[in-house]
Amino acid sequence: MHELFAALDLGSNSFHLLLARRCGDGFETVERIKEKVQLLGGFRDGRLDAAAMARGEACLARFAQRLAAVPKQNVRMAGTHALREAGNRAGFTAAAERLIGVPLNVVSGDEEARLVYLGVAHHLPQESHSRRLVVDVGGGSTELAWSGHPDRPSQPARVASFKLGCVSLTESHIALESNQALAFVAARKHAVTALESLEGVEAGVEVLGTSGTVESVQSVLAANGWNAEQVTREGLGMLTDSIVSGRWLVDAGLPGLSPERVDIFAAGLALVDALFHVLGVDSMRYVDASLQDGLLYRHVDAPEPRADLRELAVERLKRRYQVDEAQAARVRAAALALFDSCQPGWPAGRRWRNLLGWAAELHELGMVVAPRHYHRHGAYLLQHSDMRAFSRAEQDQLALMLRGHRRAFPGLAFRAYDPDTRACLTKLLALLRIAVILHRGHTDRDAPALEARACDGALTLTFPPGWLDAHPLSARELDVEVAQLARAGIDLSVL
Repeated sequence: MHELFAALDLGSNSFHLLLARRCGDGFETVERIKEKVQLLGGFRDGRLDAAAMARGEACLARFAQRLAAVPKQNVRMAGTHALREAGNRAGFTAAAERLIGVPLNVVSGDEEARLVYLGVAHHLPQESHSRRLVVDVGGGSTELAWSGHPDRPSQPARVASFKLGCVSLTESHIALESNQALAFVAARKHAVTALESLEGVEAGVEVLGTSGTVESVQSVLAANGWNAEQVTREGLGMLTDSIVSGRWLVDAGLPGLSPERVDIFAAGLALVDALFHVLGVDSMRYVDASLQDGLLYRHVDAPEPRADLRELAVERLKRRYQVDEAQAARVRAAALALFDSCQPGWPAGRRWRNLLGWAAELHELGMVVAPRHYHRHGAYLLQHSDMRAFSRAEQDQLALMLRGHRRAFPGLAFRAYDPDTRACLTKLLALLRIAVILHRGHTDRDAPALEARACDGALTLTFPPGWLDAHPLSARELDVEVAQLARAGIDLSVL
């Protein structure tokens, strides 16, 4: 039994509990619990509302039950903006410490930014650390952290904190005006003014958003087909126009929006839109990392993260689901050899090559469930695994690759992607399917020294004399594959 660790974040809008177990240099999530408390709700004259504190104490009593199996020395608890600002926090702090049994550390805004940045650094590839801005839009405050020295990717070079969040902005502007358009415009104007000291982001800097606010904006954009991978300036424009024009009424709920965020969504959107304006950025990618992650990594004084945490995530999955390492390596080598041979006619670049390689390594993931329909089992396991080193889009694309690497080509599933992405994924999947067919014998002796040529929608494979005759199962499946790929718009020729 692995030792458990826990981190609690008592935020201004929600309380979060993260339970995890050590896994190498990092942590593997056991459970996440989130409750909407709105500790900042009803905040007046520098004092927490009695009803808000009662909601918080009730939440912590529930968390305490789940923490019963966690050693007290492995539990960390932090409070943020609402507790920083409250003159009457002593009573709540005492109650929280009594319920959980550990000290409550009320962190400064700058420290909150550093902890969030630390959590992000341990969940994203290091290759992108040199130019990064992490933004956390909370209930009562907004924190920003800029990347630092490449040799210390978990430490930001500078941080900033603003007393502006989705709950406080809702109470100061949205809730005071019945007209949705007027309320939104006023909230955004106030946010722009509050953030005006920020400098614009330089070209080449990756902007990452970590909060529930950014996640909810991304979910609404994705649900409406405005961008499934990140928050963009264009998507924000269409979303804000829908709200200001009255085409959508936020109080009635929006496609892709969780019901528990309806009351604070307009303020959160206004704040995100203001950040885009002040920072001068065109896109922001949501990252599922948080202050709780930072608390855990600081607690164990974790070493600097590895070069590419996605590789580590893939290795963990392979071990957990007992993937045949030798077969995974064979198919990976064959798939990447095909990829390299198809240049420059087919998808190029590290992004697509990495995706193909990871899909090849994980293609037999579902065998742990059952050999029958293992491709479907593998896709489900991958799609629902904790792989926060990957973006949601990358994880979904990997799952699609696993789902489609055998049997019928899943053409319908590709329609969810834009034409360019669809074309690249289709060609990558074709290469993976062929690589699997080549290694049907599960032995190193099967690898043929074949030649591959690709141009537009055509792929030609030339085999050494006698190889197809000596491998009749692969030969038969290649015959079937010609028809399968034809339905996907790829003309496969086998010579």
